[in-house]
Amino acid sequence: MIAPIRSLQVIGSPSMGGAENSFVRLVHALTAAGAPADAVTRSGSDVYRALGDHERRFQVPMRNYFDLGTVMRLRSMLREGAYPIVQTWASRATWLTWAPRGTVHVARLGGYYRLRYFRHADAWIVNTHGLREWMIANGFPSARVVQIDNFVPECTQPPPFTRAEVGVPDDAMLSIAFGRLVAKKGFADLLRAMAALPERFDGRPHHLLLMGDGPQRAALEALVRELGLEARVHFTGWIDVAVAALPLADVMICPSREEPLGNVILEAWSRRLPVVSTRTAGGNELIDDAVNGLLCAVQDPADLARAWRRLLSEPALSAELAARGHERFAARYSPQATVSAYADFYAGLLGRAQPTQDLLTR
Repeated sequence: MIAPIRSLQVIGSPSMGGAENSFVRLVHALTAAGAPADAVTRSGSDVYRALGDHERRFQVPMRNYFDLGTVMRLRSMLREGAYPIVQTWASRATWLTWAPRGTVHVARLGGYYRLRYFRHADAWIVNTHGLREWMIANGFPSARVVQIDNFVPECTQPPPFTRAEVGVPDDAMLSIAFGRLVAKKGFADLLRAMAALPERFDGRPHHLLLMGDGPQRAALEALVRELGLEARVHFTGWIDVAVAALPLADVMICPSREEPLGNVILEAWSRRLPVVSTRTAGGNELIDDAVNGLLCAVQDPADLARAWRRLLSEPALSAELAARGHERFAARYSPQATVSAYADFYAGLLGRAQPTQDLLTR
């Protein structure tokens, strides 16, 4: 049983990505567990739509970092709702939220943002050990900076498409990658690594499925044509529940150039897929190389191709890494563990309990 503490969760993103999926998941999970979470999103955002039929969801403009109207609107909402906790996600929502007396402001960081936007909060949640150490080194009080792991809920949805519908042969070895199509996600490196791999493994054709959308899509499609990969690389566009498509694949690749954590790794582990990841902060934090995944150098297509090729060529290793990844996921990244950690931290901040030292330092 968790503490039934109401919160207002605020995010300013216009479109969906890893942090936004985490926001939607937490809002639903806290509410389902008996700690009602109301949600505020940027007007017209994809995040508002992703909340679906959530009973209490609101929109405010959040046009920019100087939107005084949004500042006043959020303060009014907090006063009228008498929320004991407001949790803001990332820079814009945090800077535009100035909690009135009686409301504790918790800021959640999923990356190495400009810290001046966060210092006015009362407490801070991060999702990696590295982020916590960085904030403490920059003067934030260690007792109020807590690491709480992301979670991936159990997915019971069927795949949103079949292999045939996206042009993948039934007998193909299928690699999958997904996320926002932006430079820091490293998809150009992924495609160059794909071009360095054999076209077949153990007699089976090898294909790549790239799920996502974003400003780099046209450039990536052009690179596919330049590399002569049109027949073996398939774009799906944005898929709201990408994790549902993972059972169609044999391996998952995370080629990011920057990645504080890497929800895609957790999602792959949840579906028992073996993973290759670059050595980003998140990749290094989650993966023990050759134990529960394979690691390769950042922005190095040749090294990515080396690790990727090994996973496709060694089925016994692939199965072992998938099993150990799932074990790690089940032990640390379940909805129950994460929701309890949030509720305990909120309760401690409100003086209803004390956050455990384990929660603050794990």
